[in-house]
This record gives sequence, C-alpha cells and structure tokens, in this order.
Amino acid sequence: MFTVPMVLALATIALPRLSTPPEITLRVVDRYTGQQISGAEIVLGDAVAKTDTDGSVALQSTAENSSVLIRSDGYDDISTTLPRDGAREWQVALRPAKLRGTLIDASSSRGISGAIVALTAPDGTEEITETDDLGNYAFSSVPQDAVVRFASGDHGVVEEEVGERTVIDIALRPTFVTGRVTDNTESPIANARITAGNGTAETFTSKDGSFRLTGSDSSDEVRISAPGFAEQTLSVSENRQVVAALEQEVIRAVYANLGVLGDPERWNRLLEIADTTEINAIVIDVKQDTIYYDTAVPFFREIDGMVTPVLDLKAILSELDAHGIYSIARMVVFKDPVVAQGRPDLAVRDEVTGGLWFDMNGAPWVNAFNEELWVANAELGAELGALGFDEIQYDYIRFPSDGDLSTADFGLDYSEAGRRAAITGAVALGSEYVRSSGAQFAIDLFPIIALLGDDQGIGQTLQDLTPLADYVCLMIYPSHFITGNIPVDGHPNDFPAETVTYTLEQSQEWVPGTMNKMRPWLQDFTYPLEGYSSYGPLEVRAQIDAAEAMGVSGWLLWNAAGEFEAEALTRE
Repeated sequence: MFTVPMVLALATIALPRLSTPPEITLRVVDRYTGQQISGAEIVLGDAVAKTDTDGSVALQSTAENSSVLIRSDGYDDISTTLPRDGAREWQVALRPAKLRGTLIDASSSRGISGAIVALTAPDGTEEITETDDLGNYAFSSVPQDAVVRFASGDHGVVEEEVGERTVIDIALRPTFVTGRVTDNTESPIANARITAGNGTAETFTSKDGSFRLTGSDSSDEVRISAPGFAEQTLSVSENRQVVAALEQEVIRAVYANLGVLGDPERWNRLLEIADTTEINAIVIDVKQDTIYYDTAVPFFREIDGMVTPVLDLKAILSELDAHGIYSIARMVVFKDPVVAQGRPDLAVRDEVTGGLWFDMNGAPWVNAFNEELWVANAELGAELGALGFDEIQYDYIRFPSDGDLSTADFGLDYSEAGRRAAITGAVALGSEYVRSSGAQFAIDLFPIIALLGDDQGIGQTLQDLTPLADYVCLMIYPSHFITGNIPVDGHPNDFPAETVTYTLEQSQEWVPGTMNKMRPWLQDFTYPLEGYSSYGPLEVRAQIDAAEAMGVSGWLLWNAAGEFEAEALTRE
C-alpha cells in the first residue's frame, strides 16, 4: 500500500525538472582569503540579485546556458556562464582590486606625508597618488601583477610587488644623516668629507661645519675625514644625527724603498727613528717598475715579469701597526717600463722608429691617455687600501718630462687641455677607488706647477687635482729648482726654508684655502752636482720649520737610499 504513493511522489517532483528552470546556488568568495563576500551583485539578464551574509544567492536559470555578471565594490568584475545541466552549486572567486596602506618613519613611527606612491601595471601604465597627513594612501583599481613604488625625499625609494596583498604598510628608514663637525676647540671644520659607512653616499661640510648626508638608509655609521685631522667612524643615533670633534693629525714621514724593506737592519733603523722622534709615518714602495707583492689585479698579473712578490705586506702592516706608525703605500703610475714593454699598445710610441719611446734615462713610459691604465692602477690602489694601508700615494701621475718629446707619439690630442683631462681623469678614478676601500688618497706633484700655474707639459695643475685628493705632496726639493724660480739672490738649493715657504705661498694663489691639504716632500739628501751645498740636519730642519709655519698638514722626507738626518728631527 505504501510503495505506490512513494513512486508517484517521485514522479511528481521529477516532472517539473523537465519543464522548469533549475535552481542554482552561487557562492562568491575573496580569491586571496577565501572569505565569503556579502552584498555582491549577480546580474542575470535584466535581474539583479545580491549575495547574503554567507556570500551565496539562489538563481533560476532561464536558458540552456545562463550568462551572469558578478561584481562587488573593491573587486574585479567577472562574467561567466552557468550551464543549465551543470552542478547545482557554484563558487566564484573575485580578485581584490583595492590597495591601501600607511607609510611611517621607522625611527619615529610617525606617518610620512607627501610621499609619492606610484602603482605600475605590467603594461607600464601608471597611477600616482600622495600620502595624506597621516601617511595613508589608497588605490581603487589595482591591476593584476602590479608593482607599487614609494618615494620620499628623506626616506629614499622602496619598490614592492603587490601580489595577493590588499594592504601594504611600509616603515621607511630615513636616508639622511645630519650633523656638525668641529675640531677639539669646537671651531667648525669646512669641507670635511662625510661618507656613509657602506660607501653608498658622500657629502661635505659647509662653512659652519654642518652637513646633511642623503642616501645612507642602509648604513648605521658614517666616516668623517678632513685634511690635517685623524679620521673618525661614528655611529648614527636614532634621530639620525652625528656630532664629531676631530683631533688634529700631522703626518711626518720617512721613505722606505725596496732595498730598505728587504734589509732588516735598515728597516729596523727606520722603525727606531719613528719610535724615538717626531716621525709617525713611513712611505712604503709597493710599485716601481714592478709590483713588489702578490697582487690579484688581473691586468698586472697578465704581464710577464710585472709581479715580483718579494714583500709580505701583511707582515709589514702588522709591524707598523704595532709601532703606531701611519702607513702610506707609494705606487708609480705612468712611468711603467715593464707594462710598456709587455703591452706596447698602451705605451708612448716613437714616431721616428715606430717602436717604444724612451726617456733620457732609457725608460719607456705608458701612455696616460689610455683609460685601461687608469682602471688598473685604481684597482691596485683599492686593493692596497683593502689590505690595510692608511693612505695610497700616486707618484709619476703625469706625462713624461725628460727626453726628446719631439718624437713622442701619444696618439691623441697632446695639447695642454688634452693632457690635463687625461691626468684629471686618472686621478679622479684613483680617488674614487681608493676612498671606497677606506684609505686616504694622495698625489705627488711637480712644484713648478705651483709657481707657474699651467701644466708644464705634464698634465698636472693644482687647480684640477687638488679638489680630487685628500693630500697634495708637492716635491719641493730646492736642488731641483733653478735660479730665478724663487725671489732669492742665488740658487734655491742655498735657500731651503725660503724655497719651501715661497712654493707653498704660491700654491695658494691657484687653490686658496687648501693649505691643510698640502703635505710636501722635503729634501733630505745632497744633490751630487759640483757647487751645490750639502744638506745636513740644519738644512732639513729649516725646511720642516718652514713647512709647519705655513700650516701644512705634515711633511715627507725624501732620501732615495733611505738614510735620514735623524738629528734634524725632534725627539719624543
């Protein structure tokens, strides 16, 4: 009795399915979170329905295949087709198209107002807005795979892929450091160099000693240096400020050539002089004709005979450090005979013979116009700085001066402008590389350029080169001057103090206010020419006193044999 009515009932339900549209449950969710979206609009023909609190809506399809548009504020619209005879439940995921967030200062936690926020689509189209007073920003139509970029003058630039995020809050570290640099009497130091600890930014102090260093967001330290003062590395405070008081540093050096460095007795004699007198620095020969240590610079390693690793620089530097001695690496740049012979394409050529050009001493020179040489020497300087030298000194950073230059072929514009541009380029690159290694950078220059102002055929001028170096080492050897170079009654060799004073005075005619960059080479030898007076302790001391009276940041004593007049030095 009960079986027949049940079958009839089923038949009654099944029949309408053949004649009435099926009901479909559509659920709308967030593609990224999976959460239901309530209030989403479902457009089916002329009818519009909205999802309820669980993100669903019941639909009656009216055709074999029902086309629907699904939309919700803050999401991309979706158009899809619901087949009549498909599943009775459908889920549609909408991609969020809004992006908002806040930019804050990482050090103060305050909002950053007025920052530029740029949203870039894959096709390159861009939408730009600014953060409000609280650091907030918002976009209402974010393309898929977009990139957002935040830029604030004091906080640098940060770029983020939006991905599946609808909120991107960014804490930006200030990219600036402010501060003031004085000496130990609290007098301001102008033109002190301020460098981010990681080398990403650099600036100089103004006349009142203040500075603002931008672009240093990833560095918590700054390096502060000024000619005539000991360098300091200081931590940046939470408020991104640094106050520095620099101690005056006067460098007083002697010179050690390869012969001295290879002779323990002579080397120990120099160390004894440094330990017992005012000498606090030694200039170490590392490159002259060949390189005296095992350099890793590829350019030099590829030239046969160029690398002769007879010095253990790490041991030398360790010994200097143990004695508290400032280390200066001297490297000859363009008087490079082994390079000239190994790479004749980089050498000065003789237009008569077609071969290498030789100076009056029979040495070939490399051609300072070749930028490959600039780079190789800059890399060597940086390597020496990284090894631990306090200072790198370029010598022979010039065109040749001695020999029959009428036959020398430099291949390019051998005018004063051309020569100056080449030497300036080489010095600028060397300065950049050396300073990036943390060392100071010095250049040896002919003193005649201080007297006359032009390049004297060698490409050097104080005007070009002084701004690029930490220290300028004019080679003021009175014996090398000629009568009439300075206003004295006789040969300058007989006037050691006057020669030094006049040369330094004249230097300031071309680069005023740079006496603290001047660290001259002084003569501690007797010139072997008949009629020239000998140089002993009195003559050496006269030069030292004259240089110090002019306010230089130090001096260097030159004696090619490494034998110095210790009696000329103040004992300590």
